[in-house]
Amino acid sequence: MRIVATRYFVGLLVLHLVQGCGAPKTPPRVIVEKPELTAKSCEDANRLVYKAVETMGYVVADYTLARPGQPGRISATKSGATDGVVTISCTENGATIEGRNAVQVPSLFGAAERPHHFVNSFPMTYQMVQRREAYQIANPEEGALQLTIVRLNEYEAKNVLGSDVHGSGLLPVRVTVSNNTPRPYEIEADKIFLVPQAGGRVGPVSSPDGDGTLQSRIVEPGETVSGYLYYPAGSYSSARTSVVDKENNEREGFSVRF
Repeated sequence: MRIVATRYFVGLLVLHLVQGCGAPKTPPRVIVEKPELTAKSCEDANRLVYKAVETMGYVVADYTLARPGQPGRISATKSGATDGVVTISCTENGATIEGRNAVQVPSLFGAAERPHHFVNSFPMTYQMVQRREAYQIANPEEGALQLTIVRLNEYEAKNVLGSDVHGSGLLPVRVTVSNNTPRPYEIEADKIFLVPQAGGRVGPVSSPDGDGTLQSRIVEPGETVSGYLYYPAGSYSSARTSVVDKENNEREGFSVRF
């Protein structure tokens, strides 16, 4: 009886294995965890989203800036890739960001691995831009006086200045001076010139409202100052200025190419 019983159970086991081999297999599902994208403020979110979209090679087709109580939205387009939409929700305490494809894409196996889909590329790019900016702020170049001059486009101007400065025939620029040396330096705002493509130099003009305008001042060791200057709208190739070393009253020149 024992031998018969053993052979009987083995037979059942073999039959079960044979039937299992012939059964259709369910394809594995790819589950992608969406990272939580955040920013410290509405202004930071607007800026970082715009940088991420540009870094991806997309063009901003339309936008609404995020404000506390007012959702923000950016529509981005790129030849050969899916168009994207980024929404920004923010309060006085911070912002959350979400990117998606402009058109719903069918959920197919492997679709999450397609890098040309905006929804897959945007989160990684946003986090990269955010980390890079945070690193640059936390790790200034030691022993150097850093001068940064950035032209603001229409989107950036509305984000940080809150008005259509370009519509008034002005070009706003953001000037940042970081003094990572042991010596004090003086910056003279009226001597920060933009160089037109055709040559010559153009000085700053009066600001529309005065808020945030860069003032002439001494930048002490370890200090960073930032502000805005305004120039007539035009095509410029670079900026030039000089700062004064207050320990010996000698001038040091700077040239920043755009």
